Amino acid sequence: MLLLFSRGVGLSTWKKIGNLKREVKLYNYLISKGIFKKIYFFTYNSSDPELSIQLKKEQIISENIEVISVPKFISLPIFKDLFSIIFFLFKFNKIKQNCKIIKTNQIDGSILGVFLKMIYKKKLYLRSGYNILKRDKILKLNFIKKKINFFQFNLAIKYADVISVSNVFDKKYYKIIKKKKTKVIYNYVDTEKFVNLGKYRNKKFLFIGRISKEKNIEKLINLFKNNSKYYLDLYGENKIAVSDINKKKTVNVNFFEPQQNDMLPKLYNEYSFLILPSSFEGLSKVLLEAMSCGICCI
Repeated sequence: MLLLFSRGVGLSTWKKIGNLKREVKLYNYLISKGIFKKIYFFTYNSSDPELSIQLKKEQIISENIEVISVPKFISLPIFKDLFSIIFFLFKFNKIKQNCKIIKTNQIDGSILGVFLKMIYKKKLYLRSGYNILKRDKILKLNFIKKKINFFQFNLAIKYADVISVSNVFDKKYYKIIKKKKTKVIYNYVDTEKFVNLGKYRNKKFLFIGRISKEKNIEKLINLFKNNSKYYLDLYGENKIAVSDINKKKTVNVNFFEPQQNDMLPKLYNEYSFLILPSSFEGLSKVLLEAMSCGICCI
């Protein structure tokens, strides 16, 4: 099987945001059960092949997972995306005999999967965690980006042999609007790890996720800025300019680096409230994990 990472994402991205062990768990399982002898990862972080060697030594990913990434020498986004597609098309030609199924991790980047299916006649499994058309509308992307994603979205839906989504709403959309048979595979939570420890909580508010505009961070900070008796801690990869954060930062709002997923159960149990003001979500893993740990979720 071949897993196509979301555009611009790789193992290094997963490691940085703390989700690596959780995300690779499924693919390790598929190999351990003999469902697949080998799984290939096409990723977008050029350092991933070297990182995968270390991860195999630490037994975090299976020896039968092979990581293939784009080289790092093109910086302009448009040319980088085009080069990545061409690069992976040539790379797949070398492994095509060992690969029967192509799986996407999101629709964003699925155009490569469509090309591979059309050229090499492989089965395409389209996994969609969220609807990118809804995302693009909320983020108010420019006309060209919207059109490219619209084209990619419809092409992926048309050529997919199997589609899965994380929630019932998206299933209805694909089934009714796009007339495609769609399966719901809910995001899972390890309920032996994510549990309510019954300890004293600090009465603070917690946010976990990307510190980015689509998460409505600015509105969230302003909310707490105007209610200084409440405290907010934000954990996540910073996607907002440092200068902007410094302007918004107040004594009752604090920013922290992303935490590894294994550390989150303890973190969830320290807080009284989780607040997630995103403009859009599929089925939030953070929300499910927090609920499993007994936090009041907003």
